[in-house]
Amino acid sequence: MISELNMNDFYKCNGLVNEKGQLEVKAVIAGVNPGRIFVDNIYSPNSGLIWLGNNDGFFL
Repeated sequence: MISELNMNDFYKCNGLVNEKGQLEVKAVIAGVNPGRIFVDNIYSPNSGLIWLGNNDGFFL
């Protein structure tokens, strides 16, 4: 089941992103940029979808 993470739990997605990946994704996880994160497991995410709050799109 896909669930939305609370902003306080965004840090749980740090291990899911590519170290050299999109800066916008890292900024959402860090709470610097607005956005929403949806994951497969809110306690221990293995996959997720990040919506960039600036309307640039989604990242898996």
